[in-house]
Amino acid sequence: MRPQSKPMMRALLLSLLPLCPILTTGIWALTSKEEKAAAVKLHQAFNAYFNDKPEVAARAFEEYLKLKGENEVALRYLARIALGNGDTQSAALYLERAIKADPEGLYSLQLLSEVYIKQSKYNDAVRVLEQLLQKDPLNERALHTLAYVYQQQNDGRNAATQYKRLIVAVQKGTNNPELLAQALYFLGNYYYQQDNYQRSLYYFRKLHELDSDNVRYLMIVGELEKITGQFRKSAATHERLLSLQPDFVQAWESLAETRFILNDPGALTAVQHYRKLRKSGKPGILAGVEQQLQGKDDEALKAYDAVLQSNQNRLSARLGRYRIYQKRGMQTEARNEAFAVAVIAQRLGANDMAREFAHITLDYLNTQAAQIQFREKFYSPATPPDATLTPELEQLAQDFAELYTTHAATLEANNEHSAAVTWYELAAQTIARLREWYAVIAKNPATEPQQKAHLKQKLINTGHQLYQIRVSQAWAQASAKSRFDEAEKNADKAIALAPEQPPAWFVKGMIAHQNGEKNPAEHKRAAEFFTKAISLSEQRNPEKPAPASYYFYCGVATEKTQDFPTAEKYLKRAIDLDPYNSVYLNYLSYMYSLRNIKLEEANALVLRALEDDPENEAYLDTFGWILFKQGNYRDALEQLNVAFSYAQKKNRIDPVIYFHLAEVHFRLNNRSSALDFYLKTRNDIKHASEPLDMDYINRQIQLLEAENKPPKPSNGEKR
Repeated sequence: MRPQSKPMMRALLLSLLPLCPILTTGIWALTSKEEKAAAVKLHQAFNAYFNDKPEVAARAFEEYLKLKGENEVALRYLARIALGNGDTQSAALYLERAIKADPEGLYSLQLLSEVYIKQSKYNDAVRVLEQLLQKDPLNERALHTLAYVYQQQNDGRNAATQYKRLIVAVQKGTNNPELLAQALYFLGNYYYQQDNYQRSLYYFRKLHELDSDNVRYLMIVGELEKITGQFRKSAATHERLLSLQPDFVQAWESLAETRFILNDPGALTAVQHYRKLRKSGKPGILAGVEQQLQGKDDEALKAYDAVLQSNQNRLSARLGRYRIYQKRGMQTEARNEAFAVAVIAQRLGANDMAREFAHITLDYLNTQAAQIQFREKFYSPATPPDATLTPELEQLAQDFAELYTTHAATLEANNEHSAAVTWYELAAQTIARLREWYAVIAKNPATEPQQKAHLKQKLINTGHQLYQIRVSQAWAQASAKSRFDEAEKNADKAIALAPEQPPAWFVKGMIAHQNGEKNPAEHKRAAEFFTKAISLSEQRNPEKPAPASYYFYCGVATEKTQDFPTAEKYLKRAIDLDPYNSVYLNYLSYMYSLRNIKLEEANALVLRALEDDPENEAYLDTFGWILFKQGNYRDALEQLNVAFSYAQKKNRIDPVIYFHLAEVHFRLNNRSSALDFYLKTRNDIKHASEPLDMDYINRQIQLLEAENKPPKPSNGEKR
């Protein structure tokens, strides 16, 4: 039995419906008698619809349309009735008429997209949903539907885009955990399939936060932590999982390998747990681990060889081999495996392990160098025929250079830029010396013509190698932000080796760009260097554009020279080449907002940036500032408060956000809040991410403080 309150509510609703403007606006003027007849028909239509009499309701809606003309709401209800009868074709026709009658009819657009999906007309569904999202870019239902459609079309990139925006919409609106979980799961899986494991881990960790006891999510997080070189975190995650479900076989398997990588004595116990739960199965990495932990090294080596045949980069197999060779005193084999571990660990992001094994490798190389008197012979005057470069000396020089370069890259990844510079210099000196040897031997009359040709090729190859080392060294020095002069010298050394190569010119541009923070005149130089890099890149391969970063930074530098039309051209080119780069999208969006131009385009750009990073306070600030410029002050305040909240959570101070909040509060006449934020801006202005007008801020503070002062007492009046 229906609750008694429903008929009363429906009666009240029906009594009010004829007064609703969207239902009483027709395409021609009606007499009062016709208006009354139309209102009666509409009342009858809704009364029948809500009392489960669809045929009666349909006739009444049709008669209403004859009296009033095309009307979005009436046509939408006719579509619902048709859908109830399973007639999707008629429903689609009604909804198409509804949208034609009112292009702003969001409900009709949403319903039509769902009808198209039922008809498997996915392209039509996409068209309608995109039309809806142009009017309401954070419509949760539309975003979820569009993401589903792209999934059905196997268009993961576009599905990911919609799921990212859905996260923004959910956080801004309903905070629906089910929608949020669906979005996070898809994105985690999508990036895993793209081999972007760091990004995949980010989304699965977010998913785990929603459901912290879900062992499936824990397993995925633990595996991704292992893949990305976070071995201790991976072990802790698997241990947490096993405390919830002790018989989870795959968790024991993964934990055993992780503990072995960490050289943890508990690795054998984990293997034994795994063996108890899975007594049969294909031998894998744990076969070698188990044999080695039981002292059966020969059997372990055979197992590792089998693993490495299918995956040369299996870190645990390389570690196992290194430990066996090191124990047996097999120096060459141990050195090779140690270097392999350093390289693989660096790729995984396990910087501590990469550093450790780089030093182990260096110890082996130094031992070998001492045995053959490498330094005395290699760095002695290269005067043939008395001095010669043996194959052993040549190979050891290349091994040193490769190790130095690898270790420098590890240090850079760990933000140890100054230390990285030193190791790049060691690599550069080694290769430069090797090139001297090649040149001297090539000039020796006793050298055979065939060998001279071979040496010429070696000079070309080592020239490329030295060029890249000098570019990397200059970049590390620029990243340290304290050695700009030295950085530019190394970039110039690279240019002297290969003036037609673009990377060194780009690095010179980055150095000048960073110098521009203190000397604005440097921005012009930066733009010139970036333009040179772009020109060289396009000349080398006219069919292929330069890297997107070249155009972006050229746009940034050009904008600093007040040439915004040219800057806009470069920034748009960068976005064309890398359309999902949130930094590029936000930068151009904010530039538009500062100039109060193309605000609709700016809004679309920053929403795309937020899709990739919905918790980025800078992007949220841009979004809020654009809303402010569009006159949507309350929405702007909401977004800027969110930006402020995320900045506080991350302990980041950016007075630009304070300033924007002050401006919005001032416009909304929240004078006390405006004053507070103007004062916060002034107090922390040295930390601002962009120049702020201190004179304007002081004037606003003076104005608001004057308003807050109590009036002066008249003569004889006490305060």
